[in-house]
Amino acid sequence: MARHNAQIYGVEDRIEFILGDFYQLAPMLQADVVFLSPPWGGPEYTSAPIFDLDSMPFHSAREWLDRARLVSNNIAYFMPRNCNPQQLADLFPDVPCDIELNYTNGFFKAITAYYGDLALFGSSEPRELLACADPPG
Repeated sequence: MARHNAQIYGVEDRIEFILGDFYQLAPMLQADVVFLSPPWGGPEYTSAPIFDLDSMPFHSAREWLDRARLVSNNIAYFMPRNCNPQQLADLFPDVPCDIELNYTNGFFKAITAYYGDLALFGSSEPRELLACADPPG
């Protein structure tokens, strides 16, 4: 699907697609940006008032981020809407962090944390941005 979407948006020629285990490949990779969307643990995550980043299956949120930092300090981290934005910012305290609230058709769906040069405002405190897939108007 990633290759298909890249083709639709005309950027396929600027992306190298690699299929494999991120934990094994990360130490050998270099990239401008890493987009993380690790498994959240199934639909049970929605029942918690606050999604605990340490409750993720396979690896904690911090472990995913540490592995991604082997590739780049510019990281976009896609997480459930019930994450604590401050907890996301505290994962990577030595670099700027922006928090984007992701909406689709008017419904709050997820949070994306941007670290490093991806953070627009250059602050170590999380700032909330708004992203909306709804058409303007």
